[in-house]
Amino acid sequence: MDNNNDNPVVPEVVTVNPVQPAEKTHKRSSSKLFGPFILIMVGLILLFKNLDLVDVNLNWWAAFIFIPVFGSLAAGINAFQKSGKFDGVVRSSIGSMIVVGTVATILLFDMDWSRFWPLMLIAPGLSALINGISIADIKDHPTAAKWAGLSLWFGLALILLGVGFLAKFMPIPAIENLLFHRWWAIPILIPGVGAFINALVICAGNGFKASWLVWGFSLIGVAFTATGLFALYNLNWNLLGPIILIAGGLVVLSGLMTKK
Repeated sequence: MDNNNDNPVVPEVVTVNPVQPAEKTHKRSSSKLFGPFILIMVGLILLFKNLDLVDVNLNWWAAFIFIPVFGSLAAGINAFQKSGKFDGVVRSSIGSMIVVGTVATILLFDMDWSRFWPLMLIAPGLSALINGISIADIKDHPTAAKWAGLSLWFGLALILLGVGFLAKFMPIPAIENLLFHRWWAIPILIPGVGAFINALVICAGNGFKASWLVWGFSLIGVAFTATGLFALYNLNWNLLGPIILIAGGLVVLSGLMTKK
């Protein structure tokens, strides 16, 4: 008889334990740290207040607003580790962290809103400035990246506007002395000039062939530049609307004629 029939071979069963990816495990472990840190922060604030260790009025409840701040920070770090690029997800996370973190800081230290409200111009300005660094997305989303680049100029304008008002309301004499009459018109001009610069760069990249993207940037440039000049020289505001309409019509007409 065949020996194989007398001693049948029993197949060995190997149990494989599913292992979570290291990235997900790291993400979960890092997100779990936010709760304890917030509790520690709140406890320290209450301890300092009860022991009169600091002569600052701290709102302990504002510490919980830092939860989304840390969440945005973790999301940005994880997105950067995953893509290896300073892409839109990373930039948006950092921008959200800056804006929400500014609000949380103002509330935590019970800062006077009548003096520090310009920070709410500076923080979104920084966020827009960071989002405008869209060179990392130029290969995957070329058109969206070019439009996102416009936010860099808007961010710069908001930062300048916020710094100017902050210098007046704080006050900060070193900066306030640099502000001339109707200085706030300059931040209005910045997006207009920036739109023209972006249009020129895009046009040069296309072999100096104008496209609707170029004309779109030019139209934005006309609107903001005209508004800024009217504000700077205190011109008749009743003329602004018709001038923008005429200039916009000329830009669109130029685009149609170029296409033909």
